[in-house]
Amino acid sequence: MAKIDTAWFHQQLDERGESVRGLARSMGLDPSAVSRMLKGERKMSADEQDHVSNFLGVNLEEVAARRRGDHGGFGESKQAGYAVDGKPLAPELPAKMFTEDDVIYKDGKRYMETKEGELLEIHPVWGCMEGTVTVMPGVDLTAPMDWDEEWGEKLYNE
Repeated sequence: MAKIDTAWFHQQLDERGESVRGLARSMGLDPSAVSRMLKGERKMSADEQDHVSNFLGVNLEEVAARRRGDHGGFGESKQAGYAVDGKPLAPELPAKMFTEDDVIYKDGKRYMETKEGELLEIHPVWGCMEGTVTVMPGVDLTAPMDWDEEWGEKLYNE
């Protein structure tokens, strides 16, 4: 099932002096259902996510990221990673660009190696757009638009 950040949810409950039973009671659910949800054995619905966010008193964005086990967002190499309240949810990746040849496949997952030799799991979105855009030969996407073309005048002057 989903990769939920179970430890984070339990830490949030502990910090507030709450329990899984208390969360379940406030949601009107059986404690075993909430326990399975926090373990990733059962999906958390959008309504449940909203309720958990309110119950814990944390941002909805952070609960959404933690429920998916996705702590990094879509941060690019020269862009700051996703953060909630100024706190990053994932370690910073090295700015060096890498290619498919640099990917390490292990246990059905994709990793890259840092300068220190540590393996970092590659975000699932990396490479997902490969092969979806075709640029015709002779087309320069960085060239200024030719205003004499058929659609240039229509686009900006009609």
